[in-house]
Amino acid sequence: MPKAFFLITVLASTLMLAASTVTHAQSDPAALLEQVAEAIARGDTAGALAMFADDAIFDGGGLCTAAPCVGKAAIQKELEREVVDKVHVTILKTYVSGNDVTSRFEFRSDTVKHAGIERVIGWVIAEMKGAKIASLRGTILDRSDPQTARWAEWLRAQPSAR
Repeated sequence: MPKAFFLITVLASTLMLAASTVTHAQSDPAALLEQVAEAIARGDTAGALAMFADDAIFDGGGLCTAAPCVGKAAIQKELEREVVDKVHVTILKTYVSGNDVTSRFEFRSDTVKHAGIERVIGWVIAEMKGAKIASLRGTILDRSDPQTARWAEWLRAQPSAR
């Protein structure tokens, strides 16, 4: 009987820990943004896409620069591009106000390396709806950073992708 009680206690504790981790991610907007960055870094497009609302807006960056990507199908194309480009985002500072998250981050990618730059610093603003990202607006470049300023110049010198 004591062995069975011990096993049941351990199982119940494990389940409660797992449930609290899921609840934390759902109730912590900053954690949700971090999970998207981690999914992209490990090449998990589907995992990253699952964190967006069906009618989400991705405004700024990559394929969503000229016009916002609206809806999961459009966002999926941008996330796939990021995976192919080996985008790796490190969140440096996060500010949370209700369902809104403003984050300062650095990103590295093959394209950034190709431009002769190590990393780029920028800002992103995300709005959460429940446990999903409703909108992701950025990348707002930190041009006070010398590498980021060089990145902005490099981007401006590239031919238009029309």
